[in-house]
Amino acid sequence: MISISNLTKTYNYKKSNAFTALTDISLTVDDGEMLVIIGKSGAGKSTLLHIIGCIDTFEKGEYTIDGVNVHKLSDRALAKLRSEKVGIVMQDFALVEEYSVIENVKIPLYFSKKKKGSANALALAALEKVGIKELAKKPVNKLSGGQKQRVAIARAIVNDPSFILADEPTGALDTKTSSEIMSLFKLLNDEGKTIIIITHDPEVAAVCKRQIEISDGRIKQDEEPTEE
Repeated sequence: MISISNLTKTYNYKKSNAFTALTDISLTVDDGEMLVIIGKSGAGKSTLLHIIGCIDTFEKGEYTIDGVNVHKLSDRALAKLRSEKVGIVMQDFALVEEYSVIENVKIPLYFSKKKKGSANALALAALEKVGIKELAKKPVNKLSGGQKQRVAIARAIVNDPSFILADEPTGALDTKTSSEIMSLFKLLNDEGKTIIIITHDPEVAAVCKRQIEISDGRIKQDEEPTEE
């Protein structure tokens, strides 16, 4: 479970050009949720995502993942936590274009304790889950945008993380491919994965069970999932 309490993030902290990107953010995400964070450009969406993904730090407040206080971890412990708990999918795919599909998917395994001998099997299993196992040996620079995003998702899930973060995962895709990618996220969520998506696309937001709106670095609205 993710728990954030009274979190504030200020860039250039205590300097004359300080800018507060997030103010007094409190948020709980239960295991197995699928939620979206929406808001205008500059609202603080990506900053919050980077903090949740343990990529960025913060000055005030508390953030725990499965009971572990993130703010108190050393850099090494934080990297370990990020490797084990977090899978991240970026809008621009963030793949190594010169590598093959399977080489890209295996990258997170180099930073984990999983045996290198099992890396190929884990990567192939992840590629099978996203429906492109047959492309394992193909160079990434020969793929379509939708195929690249599937590779990025396979890379995000190869370590079996506790939750998956996706920053505008359909922003560079056409409507049909966007729908396919969201169906894939929905499938992963149905299998028990916690999914947090950043988007400005209302059609993407509509797929998610819970919507959180951020405005000027504050949570403006949090639509809790309704009981069925």
